[in-house]
Amino acid sequence: TAMEAASGASLEDLFSRIQYSEDGEFSDRCRVMEHHLKLDMLHAQVKRAVKENLMSADCEEGKVEEYVRKLLAETELGVALKNRIYELDEEAKRRPRLPSKQLRPRFPPLREELGVVDTARMQWDNRLKFELRSLLEKLPRPPVRTRKKGTSDSSADKFPVRFVYTSQDLLNVIISISNPNFSGIATRHIPLNLTKLQLKTPTVEELSERYRELRPEIRQMGVDDTIYGSEWFGDERERTGTQLASTGYIPQLKNFAKTGVPHSLRPLLWSRILGCNPGPKEYHYFRMLRAKINSQDIVIDHLIRFDVQETTNNDEFFVFVDPLMEAMLAFSRDQSIQSRCSLVPTTAVLEVPIGDSKKMSMPPSGIIPYYQISLLAVPFCFIYAGTEDMYSMWREMYCKYFCKLHVISSQKDTIYYLSKTFEDLLSAANPRVFYHAIRIGAHPLRTVFPWIFTAFSGVLPVFQVMQIWDRIIAYDSLELLPTLAAAIYNFRSENVLASKTADEVHAVFKETVHIQAIPLLQHFLFATRKIQ
Repeated sequence: TAMEAASGASLEDLFSRIQYSEDGEFSDRCRVMEHHLKLDMLHAQVKRAVKENLMSADCEEGKVEEYVRKLLAETELGVALKNRIYELDEEAKRRPRLPSKQLRPRFPPLREELGVVDTARMQWDNRLKFELRSLLEKLPRPPVRTRKKGTSDSSADKFPVRFVYTSQDLLNVIISISNPNFSGIATRHIPLNLTKLQLKTPTVEELSERYRELRPEIRQMGVDDTIYGSEWFGDERERTGTQLASTGYIPQLKNFAKTGVPHSLRPLLWSRILGCNPGPKEYHYFRMLRAKINSQDIVIDHLIRFDVQETTNNDEFFVFVDPLMEAMLAFSRDQSIQSRCSLVPTTAVLEVPIGDSKKMSMPPSGIIPYYQISLLAVPFCFIYAGTEDMYSMWREMYCKYFCKLHVISSQKDTIYYLSKTFEDLLSAANPRVFYHAIRIGAHPLRTVFPWIFTAFSGVLPVFQVMQIWDRIIAYDSLELLPTLAAAIYNFRSENVLASKTADEVHAVFKETVHIQAIPLLQHFLFATRKIQ
């Protein structure tokens, strides 16, 4: 009933609980899905709408089922119900199977399967907490204070800027993780990789099958629409995308996005695919965050302002300094971030006094403002005109994907997994350039790690970045980041082989303005590349 659904679990609880059994058949999966749908408010809304239509319609008793099917097919609630079933099914497929046919696990799964990684994560969290506490102690001001009326950002206190961590700090932690129970002697394994854990990563052959929609014979946005005389292709994609967006069915939209999204349709299609459709409730919530920005001055604000200024200090991003600044300051105060994240990035949060025996979490969002975090947000300024819409989409992308880029974990799509994927791909596709770079002291992972850390934002031109993000959303995976990194490194292998020092290798990759992402991915995945 509606009351049962209203008193049931939140949407986050639904996604966190659903799991299929290891030996379950299709009927068992249907039973699990039915159970979870009954806990959802959408289920109650659909039942209510169907009941009201049946009461007002002149429907024969034997044709009720046919009428209900037609009703769901013609209304937005029917599409919403299919989308919810699809989202729950995708989440259940990603989660480990239960050992027996039961709806919920008796005990919650372990946070991290590998003990060495879990230990490294706890040490990383302790380090971040120590750095954050040191930052608060050294600054000559309270952690939180009331912002005076008329005080602008330019009149704020000037402090020495020292970020809690950077991409280099995270890479050093990743390099330090090793399995004490593994010895390469028995397998004659030569430890040239900086990532030392024996994780299963995809081969080029597996990736070419997984991303088969990227094949050169299939027309792609970002490639075929840029050819002179092919304007018709872009127009056709816009018409097709508009028609699909009117249905709102997520699987169809994802299939469309696998070959790229026209820029004019990105605001609509990205929002539909990720289920992020801002409305009055979200706008009101953003106004509350904006009010907090205007009333509270938080000690980490100067880190955020400096990072935004660094990000917008170029010809591509400088016009977005104001909306980006507001969005990042709002992000730091959004207390819903950690509960939304697919993986909790860190537990390094401090409780600071704010007067009258009250305390406040620092940072309030639970996300420590690391160096270059705003690079992940700035591409959304090119897509959304309003800061409210831009913020909602940036938050959704961060919580679903980008939070995995700075968490210590061995799970799929996390920064460790992506780093190892890059090393395995490049060493298999072009071992000569891989070993040469190591020999002269320029390990390939050290070169490309900052690219993966920012999902290529700030590395490639912004519209090339969007082409990659189209596919990340469509395939629901970050695997294309290390694949593109390997493709770029492989593309410039001749220059690397001609280099004799680490500085010369770094110079090879200093200029990336003219790189075309999709053609390089196609060449790496589907052309014959293996060097003898």
